[in-house]
Amino acid sequence: MYQQKTQDLFIRIGGFVLLLIIFGVPAVIVPMTMRDVPQRSEVKSLTTYQEVINIVQRNINKFELSQGKRRLMPLPEDSVSWIQLINPMGRKAPGGGFAILPQANEKTGAIGLSGSREAVTITLPAYRTLHAQSATIVMTRQ
Repeated sequence: MYQQKTQDLFIRIGGFVLLLIIFGVPAVIVPMTMRDVPQRSEVKSLTTYQEVINIVQRNINKFELSQGKRRLMPLPEDSVSWIQLINPMGRKAPGGGFAILPQANEKTGAIGLSGSREAVTITLPAYRTLHAQSATIVMTRQ
């Protein structure tokens, strides 16, 4: 009889510990990992901005260096074509929606891209604590 009560006590304690692990640990860990979400979303927006600058610059440089060879596709003619070239899979902005739009969006952190074959302007919005900035890349040889 005493042994049966001891076993029941251990089963109840084990069940309590199991429930504590299942529900208690996530209740502590999730809030701790969510503290830096604003910084991560800013980093995502800033990284996308820098990637867009690099891709546009690299495409213009490749086009200028191989101008006489005529092996490359022509550069995009408008903003929508540039956006499709850079973001064909529809990467998302930190706040939702597409990551690259014709106009920057301060609410979602979407990067603005406007331009043509001759020049492209990329705009980082004033998203959260980021300051708005823009870069214009101009083709030197036309």
